[in-house]
Amino acid sequence: MDIKLLKTLRVLLVEDELELREELCSNLSYFLENIITAVDGDDGYEKFIANQENIDLIISDINMPKINGIEMVDKIREVNKDIPIIYATAFNDTSYLLKTIEQNVSGYVLKPVDMEELLHVIQKAAAVIENRKLKEELIKQNENLEKLVEEKTKKLKIQNEKLIKQLYTDELTGLPNRKKLLEDLQDCKTPILILVDLDSFKNINDIYGEKFGNHVLQIISKRFKDFITTKECKIYRIGSDEFVLLKDKHYNKDECVDFLNFLHNEFFGTYIQIEDFDISLKINATMGLAYTKTNTLENADMALKKAKEKKSAFVIYQEDDNINKEYEAYMFWTKVIHESLEKNGVIPYFQPIFDKDKNIIKYESLMRISYNSNLYSPFCFLDISKKTKLYNALEETMLQKCFNEIVKSKINVTVNVSIEDILDERFLNFLKQNFEKKDIAKYLTFELLESENIDDYKMVIDFIEFVKSYGSQIAIDDFGSGYSNFVYLTQLHPDYIKIDGTLIKEIDKDENSKIIVQTINDFAHLLGIKTVAEYVHSESVFEEVKKLGIDYFQGFYLGEPQKW
Repeated sequence: MDIKLLKTLRVLLVEDELELREELCSNLSYFLENIITAVDGDDGYEKFIANQENIDLIISDINMPKINGIEMVDKIREVNKDIPIIYATAFNDTSYLLKTIEQNVSGYVLKPVDMEELLHVIQKAAAVIENRKLKEELIKQNENLEKLVEEKTKKLKIQNEKLIKQLYTDELTGLPNRKKLLEDLQDCKTPILILVDLDSFKNINDIYGEKFGNHVLQIISKRFKDFITTKECKIYRIGSDEFVLLKDKHYNKDECVDFLNFLHNEFFGTYIQIEDFDISLKINATMGLAYTKTNTLENADMALKKAKEKKSAFVIYQEDDNINKEYEAYMFWTKVIHESLEKNGVIPYFQPIFDKDKNIIKYESLMRISYNSNLYSPFCFLDISKKTKLYNALEETMLQKCFNEIVKSKINVTVNVSIEDILDERFLNFLKQNFEKKDIAKYLTFELLESENIDDYKMVIDFIEFVKSYGSQIAIDDFGSGYSNFVYLTQLHPDYIKIDGTLIKEIDKDENSKIIVQTINDFAHLLGIKTVAEYVHSESVFEEVKKLGIDYFQGFYLGEPQKW
């Protein structure tokens, strides 16, 4: 018999015979510490109502004055249909037994009461009571857990919204930033982009100080905001003294010239009053305009550079301006790629990734091309390789050399893969053949480029499941550089995320970067994902990201890319 369990019970004993009541109370007191007594059915009901929160079990006679035990229990059942009831009575009439069954009682003990039998029935009721209490406690704990999860979810949502706002908003002016501009450009059907560079703004900072310069930028930003409300424009700040006006409207060249003249004559070339400093300044700007569907910002930047060279107020980009240079670059890099593939000029470099104790845990493979004693990174030739259908050959050559190094040195290696790779059946067959011939998959981590535009998540998930089935792992590269960050985490379930270097490189000085990285790291860890800080270029940055709880680290301060 579980005495400890009985000691916890709180019992209401209803018995009209004084001697028997006292005898039962005395005998039960060895096992039960909390007994409330009642002298009849009315008294029993009243005491139950008064103490129902403190009563676990009722033991009652049936034949009693005023109202009998069965009537009392009927009334109690209207209040509490589940509390265990034990009848201790001299009645054994069949009708009584049937009634007690209807009342869902826990036991029926005949008088004279056999204490051993009564305790046995109480013990059974106690087990039911204990199970009910445990169930109620579990329900309560579950409710508390659900509440905690709800609170955490709300906090994460707020942090996510804050993070997105910080990623897409210029802190000083409150204008959308470069990231937001690049996203909005994707949605423009007929973009007209004007890149505005404030003339000699550096001189304002040098003469009056950065605080004054920031104040001037805020005033100009406000003027831009007021201006665009009537001009169907969006305004962005993308650099210290660079702004962008974006329109999604069809203009011919003459209409573009008219709009630039209006800006030059009406918006710039005027004085602004800096009231807090009692200074009046004339603000001028140089502008470059592009209205091409592709490479709009790059083309506007070329137009701006030409305007500065010509000392003109503005220049409009023309498609023919750059065609010869593009053709020459196309031919040069096509030749470089062909010769590099033919003469073993594709070379993998390996940059180490460290833990917090500066132990190397794996390497990131980086493609380089060697040509005429010069070494080139993919930034120079990757786009052209895709246009010339040479990308697949470069990728497979690079990976084959990485695989050979894994077989030889048994090192853990991460390799970058693009959405084009994932969607290419030939690439998947190439991986499968190598996985089945060589013991390499378990040493590999595939880095998905976070900035890639993924439309078909199913294809990506299929790829992830494919490589993981062979023992490889998945990382998301440049995490924090695009809008779909948290969609990546919740849908792709990576093993690692590599936090974008633009968020890391100034983290020892920039409080906003620290907040963003901390949020990303906390969110990733909640999902069981390890984090890697890229662009760790100094000891102070390394110490800062360690404090934030980042798992692994990569950057020139710790180790530069080297040929193996």
